[in-house]
Amino acid sequence: MVIGNRLMKFPRVLLASLILTAGVNHLTSYGQVDVIRSASVAEEQDYAFAYGLFRDSLYQFAFQQFSRFLENYPTSARILDAQYLRIESLFQQAEYESATNAYVTFVKENPNSRLTDDAYFRMGESHLKTKKNSAAIDAFKTVVDKFGSSDLAGEAAYWIGESYARADEHDNALKYYLLAYEHFPNNRLRDYSLYSIGWTYQIKRDYAKAIEAYQKLFREFPESDLASASLVRIGECFYYTKDYRKAIEELSNAQSMIKTEQEKGEAEYLIGEAYYHLGDYAKAQTHYETFLRVYPNHSLARDVTYALGWSYLRTSEFGKAIEVFDRLVEGNDPTAQAALFRKGMAQKLAGQRDVALKTWNSVTTRWPVGDYTDNALYESGIALYEHNKPGAAKVYFDRVIEGFSRSDVLADAYRMQGECLIADSKFEPARASFEKAMALADAPYDVKLGAHFQFGWSLFKLKRFADASAALTRFVSTYDKHPKTLDARYWLGESEYQRGNYAAALREYQLVAQSAQAEKREDAMYGAGWSLYKQNEFGKALEFFERLVATYPTGKFTFDARLRIGDCHYFLKDYSKAAGSYRATIRMFPKQESVDYAYYQLGQTYYRSGDQNEAVQQFTTLIRSFPKSNLADDAQYSIGWISFQNKKFSEAILEFQKLIQLYPSSELVPRAHYSIGDSYFNQQKYAAAEKAYRETINRFPASTYVLDAITGIQYCLIAQGKQSEALDAVDSFIRQHPSLASSEALILKKAELFYAQREYQQAAREYQAFAERFPKSANAPSAWYWAGKSQRALGRMNEAAGTLENAGAHPLVKENIAIQALLEAAEVYIEAKRYDRAIVVLSDLEKKYPRSDGAAEAIYLRGVVFRINGDMMEARNQFTYTIERYSSTSGADKARVTLAKIDLEAGDLTSALTRVERVSTSRTDEVGAEAQYLVGSIHAQKKDWPNAITAFLRVRYVFPRYEQWLAKAYLSLGNVYEQTQDVRKAREIYQNVLKIEREKDAVREAELRLKNLERM
Repeated sequence: MVIGNRLMKFPRVLLASLILTAGVNHLTSYGQVDVIRSASVAEEQDYAFAYGLFRDSLYQFAFQQFSRFLENYPTSARILDAQYLRIESLFQQAEYESATNAYVTFVKENPNSRLTDDAYFRMGESHLKTKKNSAAIDAFKTVVDKFGSSDLAGEAAYWIGESYARADEHDNALKYYLLAYEHFPNNRLRDYSLYSIGWTYQIKRDYAKAIEAYQKLFREFPESDLASASLVRIGECFYYTKDYRKAIEELSNAQSMIKTEQEKGEAEYLIGEAYYHLGDYAKAQTHYETFLRVYPNHSLARDVTYALGWSYLRTSEFGKAIEVFDRLVEGNDPTAQAALFRKGMAQKLAGQRDVALKTWNSVTTRWPVGDYTDNALYESGIALYEHNKPGAAKVYFDRVIEGFSRSDVLADAYRMQGECLIADSKFEPARASFEKAMALADAPYDVKLGAHFQFGWSLFKLKRFADASAALTRFVSTYDKHPKTLDARYWLGESEYQRGNYAAALREYQLVAQSAQAEKREDAMYGAGWSLYKQNEFGKALEFFERLVATYPTGKFTFDARLRIGDCHYFLKDYSKAAGSYRATIRMFPKQESVDYAYYQLGQTYYRSGDQNEAVQQFTTLIRSFPKSNLADDAQYSIGWISFQNKKFSEAILEFQKLIQLYPSSELVPRAHYSIGDSYFNQQKYAAAEKAYRETINRFPASTYVLDAITGIQYCLIAQGKQSEALDAVDSFIRQHPSLASSEALILKKAELFYAQREYQQAAREYQAFAERFPKSANAPSAWYWAGKSQRALGRMNEAAGTLENAGAHPLVKENIAIQALLEAAEVYIEAKRYDRAIVVLSDLEKKYPRSDGAAEAIYLRGVVFRINGDMMEARNQFTYTIERYSSTSGADKARVTLAKIDLEAGDLTSALTRVERVSTSRTDEVGAEAQYLVGSIHAQKKDWPNAITAFLRVRYVFPRYEQWLAKAYLSLGNVYEQTQDVRKAREIYQNVLKIEREKDAVREAELRLKNLERM
């Protein structure tokens, strides 16, 4: 059993807590001579008084006295010092915002004073204190950049590094730590800089460079407070590289040089941890116990005790583990929670499941939202699930999911929730649970794997075969080497089979069948046979079914496999072997429920082989032996059909009538009526045949035989000399059955044919006739839509727009048809310059379908209308809104292209280029082609010829289908070559334009340019 993960904690040297410089670098002390004029005794005394207060850390009083001094002696020689110390008094009182503002004023008024670098440094410190890292960086950078020779420059570089570190920008932090160490030899924080370099590399997991920095610190600064810590960090880095033996060696050798008890304890703990990870639990336990004996009051003592208990879990000494964890359960710290939880784990592993459940209940009671409450709930659920109580288990998994959204077992809980739901055959909620487990980025590998498999399997059980196929395909791609992949491939094969993708199913079945260890091998062999069978690969299918029977002679698929062997012979027209297989199956499985199929197929085999008497005998036997068989009606029809084939039409009629009488609910009854009609027709009894055909269409107007029956009626009427009635047969049927799909199909087919042949007048009439005749049909809105398109093609714009609007507003219209109709109506209004109406239609579309791509297109077209009418500000607003709300749609990209054109008109080439580059690299349609052309045009306007050439060539190679933009790109590219004096290439490009015959204007322009080139 997997016990879980254990967190090892080490305290870090918190560099950010290093006391910032408290002195003032360039301040003139009270006794120094820096006098511009003679100061009065009062002035000297007042300054001395304020300075003394400051020196004695009485900052509030010092601030007041310096303020009075500045007010009383505005021309004093000490004015600069007084100003600065007044601000320092604010800083030392932790009034950082006020101090920062004052420092800003100070440096503005005194940009070149001896205290300006101090002021900038203090500004940086103030920003750090208020957690404004970016502002701190700016202030410290000013010290480094403008006052590089200052004693504060090195420290400023260090604190820039610290500021970046606080923002987790470790590369920038490292840059400034290195600057502080390498370029400022007098920097008093060089040892801290080196330590921070090592620490940063350690955070970046570049342990080799981290070790190098720590070693350098120990060599260069052996007396530093950080020297001892660097030795521990070196061992820690080797530990994190999993070079546990080297970590043990380094830490063991360094123990005599480590100074503080804290660091010595860390070293001892790390050695124990290294042995733990080497699997030497005995030595690990020795070091844990040594630590606890020698450093009982160490800050890591509880962590080490916890580690000791964990090591006992690993060695299956569950009693000792329970005892050690029990030492830690008192208190309210995270270790107490973890220990109580692990105590429960040890109890469960010791076989004390009920006791463990009580212990975990204690965890959830003492800490309802504690660090291990979710784990305790999860393990309680697992214990109950393993005890075959999925309903009770699910309660605990639900509690994890509902109460701990950031739990480290959240993915596990979702997965197990799914497993519990599967146990209750609730596949849809189970699928949702597995999907949630998969979606969690931090889900463990095994959890994602299991959830992914069950997600795909649940989709299969829900008969969502396309989705199941996609999910299982991703599974086998992601986990191609995992043993579970064979099971996934089997269910992928099943999904593809259910979708009718038999070739794809076969590939998966074969991969499973090839593995002797596959649990689903028998099933896969059976599936492979059926996949080949469905593809009419009967010879290959035969091999699989025979191999299946040979491998699993008493298997669960043997009966059906033998039937399929007979079928394969049958379809291969080897009727002798087919008959032998069916007879053998009947003999081996006389009581099998589906053996009636063998009788039926045996009859068909005899019929196909020409032994019609024996065929009739087998069909008769089936009907007599299995009167309730779902094949009895087929057998009866086959008897009649054999008579029909033998031109014994009277006998055939009797057999077909018998089927109608004996099996009135059979799906073959319409066919039997129709076949009776054919029998009479072949007897030239046209009136009787007509009657039978009419019986077919009257009783079964929705039958697939209706159209053939109508044709039969026409032939009968013609044979009886009733020409006009024959011509009216179809329309008559439609009049009698206007609600039938077959009637609708006749009219729609007729209209579609007219439209395809560009006979728009007739198409419009037929579509409109359909829509008016079937106003409640699901196809009525589509008919109105196509009627409108036909009218538009005829140039009847007002009529077309109205028809299209009506189609979009039809009560039965589907969203996609409505959007197409309304957009096209708007386009018609725009073409007709009825802009107000276009705006109304587009706004209605946006309001009705706000989440559709059509809404984006509508807003874009609204912008086009405003642009046509010269309202550029509103046009820009509409295009911007399209982009902001529907960023990834076609409408948004069209808006980007149009905004780029507006930018070009305004001379803003940079903005235009940014917009069209995004579109050109994200689309492969005509919108992308236009965008790519504009990219080239912008570069050409900037006379950036190399990029212009590249951009125009991309139109050629990425968008070759869009000849309009290809021709434009060629012409522009030719012009670029002319501008760069490359006449040969220009001529070649213009000749390419001549090949695009449909772009006549471009061809004429190319011809003109070629003539001009000839004159050069």
